[in-house]
Amino acid sequence: MNNNIIAVLGATGGAGRDVSRWLAQAGFALRLGGRRREPLQQLATQLGVEANPVDLWQEKELREFCRGCTVVVNCAGPSYQVLDRVARAAASMQVNYVDVSGDGPAWHLLQQQPAGDQHWVAVLSAGMLPGLANLVPGWISQRAGGDLTVYSGGIERVSGAAAADLVLSLNEQCNALQGSDYWYGEAGASWQLGRRSRHSLSTQQTDTLPHFPGHVTLLPWLSADAERLALRHNLSSLSWYNVFSGQCLRETLTGLRGKVDGTSQSLALASAAVEKASEIDLAGYAPYYQMVFDWQQEGEPRRRVVIRTDSSLALTAATAVSTVLSLMRGEINPGVHFADRVLIPATVLADITRLHTGTHISQYQPDMQAEQGVI
Repeated sequence: MNNNIIAVLGATGGAGRDVSRWLAQAGFALRLGGRRREPLQQLATQLGVEANPVDLWQEKELREFCRGCTVVVNCAGPSYQVLDRVARAAASMQVNYVDVSGDGPAWHLLQQQPAGDQHWVAVLSAGMLPGLANLVPGWISQRAGGDLTVYSGGIERVSGAAAADLVLSLNEQCNALQGSDYWYGEAGASWQLGRRSRHSLSTQQTDTLPHFPGHVTLLPWLSADAERLALRHNLSSLSWYNVFSGQCLRETLTGLRGKVDGTSQSLALASAAVEKASEIDLAGYAPYYQMVFDWQQEGEPRRRVVIRTDSSLALTAATAVSTVLSLMRGEINPGVHFADRVLIPATVLADITRLHTGTHISQYQPDMQAEQGVI
């Protein structure tokens, strides 16, 4: 067994369980953390590792949880509330950090007020979105430029921290960065000719979206992370659509936009509404989540990558484990990084399909009607 201790915070959550299981299978010594003592101890006993109940909102407890570890993997949320809290606790204990979320808000705060010494490594967005999604174009092509369209969505149960994060993403007034210059994203916007183009895309409904079964609704959304992707690859255009296979969740999220006041009761009620809506949409269907990337570059045939999984949480967990493995191999330099800037796309995609048999990745040229490769 590897004697380097890896701590997993939020170990009993949807992503945390898979992260813990796969890291244990890789031979690492683990310290599992979470607030729910009984399920935490059950998981630790099952994996033969250490259980350490911890409340991430108690700073002293959190620092002690990090003490003596090599890496802390944060799978706890909601990320829009946790922000840089766990990262700073890890840094204070000279422990490297991997966050399945974190995303732009945490990075923004860590740039405003740096944490850790010159040896500290922190990797944010080490999950499915935006980490894995922003890695895929680098796997498709090494060339810059062109027109990229992404379709991301499906139908599955949304609960816990994931539901809360969905609510908070629609209610910026609840977030710690309210009033700062941080921009989260904008509905109906796209990236055109090197700049954000507002009101350039509209909501669509279709029965013929490739690889998405049945009737779906496409909601265009340009996020800060998508803009970062467009800038990195010098894209001429980027159109990003969130795909909803059901009606109830989409309508619930639309109704919650700007309606949550930030209190714990308001957030709990809204999160419960999101969870119920997702369950209604899922009734009678097999869960799936999918990302489809279409990239057209000058002088090249259009290329398409399809990533389909039976669990977006498992896909997030596999991306996080791949990040930890890269960090433990010494492949990531000190500093605060987004995962897609420091990971090797081919390695991550290979790790994902090795770890989770419910994820399938294919690449082909849709205009040629012949599949070119499957991982």
